Amino acid sequence: MDWEIMRKAILGLDLGGTNIKSVLFDPALNKIITRKQIPTQAGSGVSRVVDNIVSSIKDDLDAAKGSRHKITALGIGSAGLVENGVVRNSPNLPGWQGSVPLLKLIRDQMPGCGLPILIENDVNCLVAAEYAIGAAKGHSEVVGLAIGTGVGGGIMINGRLVTGAHGGAGELGHMTIKMDGPLCKCGNHGCLEAMIGTDAILARYHRIDKTTKTKSLTVAQIALMARKNQPAAVKTLAETGKILGVALASIANIFNPQVIVLGGGVIQAGNLLIDPARQEMNKRAMPYNAKGLKIRTAKLGPVAGAVGAAILAYRYFAK
Repeated sequence: MDWEIMRKAILGLDLGGTNIKSVLFDPALNKIITRKQIPTQAGSGVSRVVDNIVSSIKDDLDAAKGSRHKITALGIGSAGLVENGVVRNSPNLPGWQGSVPLLKLIRDQMPGCGLPILIENDVNCLVAAEYAIGAAKGHSEVVGLAIGTGVGGGIMINGRLVTGAHGGAGELGHMTIKMDGPLCKCGNHGCLEAMIGTDAILARYHRIDKTTKTKSLTVAQIALMARKNQPAAVKTLAETGKILGVALASIANIFNPQVIVLGGGVIQAGNLLIDPARQEMNKRAMPYNAKGLKIRTAKLGPVAGAVGAAILAYRYFAK
């Protein structure tokens, strides 16, 4: 096969607690060529997860040849603190609460692969994707929040991702919202994650509606009930939105962004959550920081993290 006439592409992976999502991304066209996902099998330990990552990479390398693309770099997004290819304190992967040298483990299994690899925090990847081709396109000052079981953040200043001294910048889910609030998985009390993550929303609903017998509710079901004007569901999302708004006001005052992008499963609740959040933010933020600030929902859906990983790898290795 003539490699000279093949298009260059970047492979992006998003390492999640349930699935490993991958995309083949054409950076010249800003276009997703292929996408797929395989089970992470996180409960089977670090070795099995790494085996699955390597298997996914090899399959994608083979598939790229069939689509007449040559993969020139690989980006991987993972939850947790990421620095120099090492993932620390990844909350959704059992056994990853310490330090996992992910880059080295991949290299050890692919000794003949000279592909440059970048590993980055998964929400940083999401924000990079929304900044480049999604909800924040055309803006240079962007903050993103991904709200689901956990709450993660990512920050773009002057079009550059802020990672901090040791890869820990953007942990917005662990800003303290209430000093004596509920215990967070990080060990602190009153973190944003402990106040508006999935578990907190479900607990809030059960506290408000003491008559419900269903213990297996989801946030999506609460949102559906709220759209039908079920009082407890409406109140649950309104209270959650107000707490989110407190956090958005702090983000507005600290970073003065042009756009805050909201992603993750909880945001499927839509305006029932976002409208009270916006109202609370406007009450609390300094007027000149709130003025013109856009609150937008993420556009790229479940592959945003993988797309962002590819975009960051392209930008890093194109230097």
